[in-house]
Amino acid sequence: MLFYLAISLVLGQLVWPTMGQFVNCSLPGTEVTDCGKISANGCCAKGCVRNAIGRCVQEQCTGSWNGWLSRPVTMSCYFHWFLLIFAALIFALMLALLSCNVAYEVRNCLRKRRQSRQSRYVHFSASSSMSSSVV
Repeated sequence: MLFYLAISLVLGQLVWPTMGQFVNCSLPGTEVTDCGKISANGCCAKGCVRNAIGRCVQEQCTGSWNGWLSRPVTMSCYFHWFLLIFAALIFALMLALLSCNVAYEVRNCLRKRRQSRQSRYVHFSASSSMSSSVV
């Protein structure tokens, strides 16, 4: 009997949903509410999110650096900040690789320059000359 009651309760919620629940906002016939108005079915226009009172408010996640910390925030807002942070990490990694490559090339250039300068001027010692052995 308890099982039958649970099944009928679940089916009742699926067949007759209460106001604001189980509404697919992506369907073309669904009525969406503009920003600043109270939403009856929970569907707000693009760029707006529903706050705790039920009013559709402008989503403010990219307007400031800490806007994504305040509520309400949608998944697209978190995804936007994830993309920005990931791009910054990739940029920092590429900048580090570029600076390491520049440092290596400068070091290599200076080493070759020093070696060519040393090979240009060969210093002879007095003991290796022919005149020192004939005395």
